[in-house]
Amino acid sequence: MVSCGCSKENVELSSAKIIGGEEAIPFSWSMIVSIRLNNFDEHSCAGTILTESYILTSAHCVAGTLVWDVSIAAGMHNRITDFSMIRYVTEIYIHPNWSGNDGTYRNDIAILRISPPLSMPGILGLTRICVPYINSMTETVNYPPTGSHLVIVGWGSTQYDYNSTSDTLQQTSIYMIDNNDPICQESIHDEEKQFCAGMSGYNPCQGDSGGPVFQWKGTYWEQVGIISHGGECNRNASTSIFTRLAYYFDWMESVIGSSLTTTTLRPPPIPTSYACNKTSSCGCGKADVVLTSSRIVGGENAIEDSWPMIVSLRLEGTNDHSCGGTILSNSYILTAAHCLRRISTEHPAGITIEAGMTNRSDPLQIIRNVDRIYMHPNYTSIPNDYRHDIALLHIDEPFVFESNSRLTRTCIHYIDPSISQTQYPKNGTRLVVIGWGVLRYQTSYLPEILQQAQVFTIDNQDPICLNSMNDSKLHFCAGLYEGGKDSCQGDSGGPIFQWTGQYWEQVGIVSYGKNCGLATSPGFLIQKQFSINFSIYFAKLLKFIQF
Repeated sequence: MVSCGCSKENVELSSAKIIGGEEAIPFSWSMIVSIRLNNFDEHSCAGTILTESYILTSAHCVAGTLVWDVSIAAGMHNRITDFSMIRYVTEIYIHPNWSGNDGTYRNDIAILRISPPLSMPGILGLTRICVPYINSMTETVNYPPTGSHLVIVGWGSTQYDYNSTSDTLQQTSIYMIDNNDPICQESIHDEEKQFCAGMSGYNPCQGDSGGPVFQWKGTYWEQVGIISHGGECNRNASTSIFTRLAYYFDWMESVIGSSLTTTTLRPPPIPTSYACNKTSSCGCGKADVVLTSSRIVGGENAIEDSWPMIVSLRLEGTNDHSCGGTILSNSYILTAAHCLRRISTEHPAGITIEAGMTNRSDPLQIIRNVDRIYMHPNYTSIPNDYRHDIALLHIDEPFVFESNSRLTRTCIHYIDPSISQTQYPKNGTRLVVIGWGVLRYQTSYLPEILQQAQVFTIDNQDPICLNSMNDSKLHFCAGLYEGGKDSCQGDSGGPIFQWTGQYWEQVGIVSYGKNCGLATSPGFLIQKQFSINFSIYFAKLLKFIQF
């Protein structure tokens, strides 16, 4: 059985058309997704699942949009009533030769990277598309052959000049038309990269753009094109132009960084478990930390009771998570100073911390009131000046570690003066950042479950760090060059750890950054639509604090 091009339900076709059309068998096209723009739930374009982390669509659907304005919905038949799997787009790859301004629609293809990866097949029975690999340019230009029976699928409008899209997924049969046919010559601009298909009154419509055109291969459906333009819905004497997918096989592989020739999906990453020394007085939880390659922005859930040193900081008498922090001792919490910049340090009121939880709604969480605040004396709260971004909070009732295994203190070690503070942690060190911060830039949704992600220390002299770091003695830079992993709003004040082999050592505090999870492109050769500094900068813990 192939692992692409087949859904949990079989396709059934009649002679009906997509305009006015034929409803597909529910969940017979489980590789199609709905693309939404501008943070709305309304269907805008279609796309297909290339891999669990990448969506294929047309360039004109996403050209000029901001990455945080795009999301996808997968695993649904009825857009209104069905539960769907929502994923946010973290990167947009538009073909570098896309011609969007000359009306030719050449290279009308784009790939969207989503976060977190789709669960496949999962409870929704998702599957990826099969794409054609043709090892000859002559054959590529003639693929699929003239007269081939094809199928288009989408939620587009059901009549011309009608703005409302279909609630249910529609399908129709069309046929490949010779590029030299006069009806094609009127619309096609590049026969190598585009092909012509349709049938009188049988065409895609508004909202179908970016969606697939399939060909039956005997045992599975192969996507041979992307709906690009033309067709004028159900009007006679019109045809549609499709992006020829076989031409872009190499480009698609270069974007996703893996092979598309196999019908077998790569196995999911193997989780790594970190066996903590449970006799340690700090840096270990009741449960061991288990990490995969997921990202905190769009996140990976932490194992229950694996990070018992983290706390949630609540301000102004509310129960809303504001910042993170860690348990430094039985009476003190460590956090970022900027989390408290609007709070009176002389008369703190309405400040609580919640500890002993992985789920923010855990009824067994331990609550303490903050009665004293100690800001670093050199913290200025001047905008964009995050030097000395560190604070201690004294709680009104000490923790009792011995009677509660869901609590422990964070490990912070004194650094030998002979070691340059600017070199600790060392460049390239594997780190873990955790928090309950928002799952996506410019949104306000906070996860209930604690999120975690692996990142790496980046050289202070790297341009992506130099552009924003205030002081290399007081801060260090961490993240990933390709983006997707770092902390976000609500993670401020929380910890960043390194594994010592026996326990987790806190080496920094989440201080500040830009546009969580977005990538810059040092050494990354694929042209991108954006080049935004994604890195998060952390206030260094300069010395061991004793009480």
